[in-house]
Amino acid sequence: MDKEKYRKMLDAYFHAFETGDYSVVQFSSKIEFLTPLSDDTFKGIDAVVTFLTNGVWKRTTEVNVMYVTIDYPTASSVWQMKTTKGTLYTLNNFFRFDEEGISYVWPMFDPKAIMANPDGLVQWITGEGY
Repeated sequence: MDKEKYRKMLDAYFHAFETGDYSVVQFSSKIEFLTPLSDDTFKGIDAVVTFLTNGVWKRTTEVNVMYVTIDYPTASSVWQMKTTKGTLYTLNNFFRFDEEGISYVWPMFDPKAIMANPDGLVQWITGEGY
């Protein structure tokens, strides 16, 4: 297992939240992204990139990766995203890889910032009322 190879894939994923350029992320053609707002799972590169491109990156000013552990075929991360309104969300992501790249993403939010403004997370993710 080449941990550096998978770390570079994750670094590109995190960086895309600052740039909006998800074309540099090595997603598998079988990518699945479990949205944090519903039971929906976006499947396939087009669906995932469309969701992410239309989503939070437009309302994110800063990304700080605090911890990544890789144990192929899975990885986990703790990272933070700062919104354009100054709210700092801390997330844990669970990832899976396959031979093509990142094949599964499951983001989970720390509830502390959500408790301070319960509607804020949904508004930030969807852009509605933000």
